Amino acid sequence: MDITNLVKKATNLNVNWKYGDFYEIIEILSTKYIVNYEINEEKVAMIQLENEIIGFLFRNYPLFFIENRYFLQLKKLLEKNDYIQFINVDSIYQEDLSIDNVLYNTYFDHMDNTNKFSAQDLYFYNVT
Repeated sequence: MDITNLVKKATNLNVNWKYGDFYEIIEILSTKYIVNYEINEEKVAMIQLENEIIGFLFRNYPLFFIENRYFLQLKKLLEKNDYIQFINVDSIYQEDLSIDNVLYNTYFDHMDNTNKFSAQDLYFYNVT
């Protein structure tokens, strides 16, 4: 799945994401999920349900990688922030994502293969 257009949209939105809404969303998610995020260290929050990682939320852009089976409940929980770009995946471990290399390198840290990667790969390359 090519995520180039979703990333373009997220990076071009004029919203108070990085310094406001992101932290509000973290608080909302924390009421129902485990949110792993170190404020001064990380650029991506890991969202878990018990011991299972179900998604990743980026601090710099309103991008939310989420497993399909949790998408509807999370979208409803975050309906106030309808500009969030949800990228639904069957599994965060499945390497079926791709993105334009130039766009990727403009907004994210280096990753070897932008033609075939998983949400977890993107997390690991960009977490700090």
